Amino acid sequence: TLQPDYAEIIVLPGKGYEGIGAEQYQAEFDDATKSGTGEIENLVCGDYWANSGPTGTLDDFFEITLNEDISFRLGVITDTTPDGPPGLMWESSRAIKITGPNDIESELVDAVGIDEEWRNADVDYVIFEISGNAGDVFTVWGENDERWEANALGGIFFDPSVSTLFSINEIIQDHETGAVTIEFNSSKGAVYGIEASSDLIVWDELDDGVIGEEEITLYVDDIMGPENKGTLFYRIRKFE
Repeated sequence: TLQPDYAEIIVLPGKGYEGIGAEQYQAEFDDATKSGTGEIENLVCGDYWANSGPTGTLDDFFEITLNEDISFRLGVITDTTPDGPPGLMWESSRAIKITGPNDIESELVDAVGIDEEWRNADVDYVIFEISGNAGDVFTVWGENDERWEANALGGIFFDPSVSTLFSINEIIQDHETGAVTIEFNSSKGAVYGIEASSDLIVWDELDDGVIGEEEITLYVDDIMGPENKGTLFYRIRKFE
């Protein structure tokens, strides 16, 4: 796996690996970097596995430490279940989750598919949108299905970092209405998007057409701010 310049990735202890030299035994999946119509080139995944416990046991596979403040997309390869030769030890996690700083965590994401054909999973990979600060550590977990010989993931891949995020100067909440006022640096006439998240994993778009004022713009969130009873995070994008 190539390390992105904004993060360091390690495979956590206790995980076996089958990959190079065993490609004929591994699953193939569509190359997520390709677009357009017609046939899409396939890639071959590895097989990171752990001797696990009963169904529902969570195993930590990969740890990602950020080197800078960044937002990026993380792909987790889930399907390691090809039609291989007789005796192949098929294995796969049945669900995926991400945990991060301050005890944030995503929901468990189904990695099998609606038909629940556990030896022929419909889901090849799961995409997460992640934002964090330098030093933040995120962990990729897989949930075991004891019908497999082991709990396993095929690997992870990264989108390039998002360079259009802007720092926020100040966030103030009105304690009576719950509305949140966000102040950020801006350029006059530029178009900005405002997004909010309760876990730094799933982001909801509040507005994609905020017109910037000269130097500083104020945006009032009267949607998620009043509804949210816990911690809420914001980020700003500038559209070119």
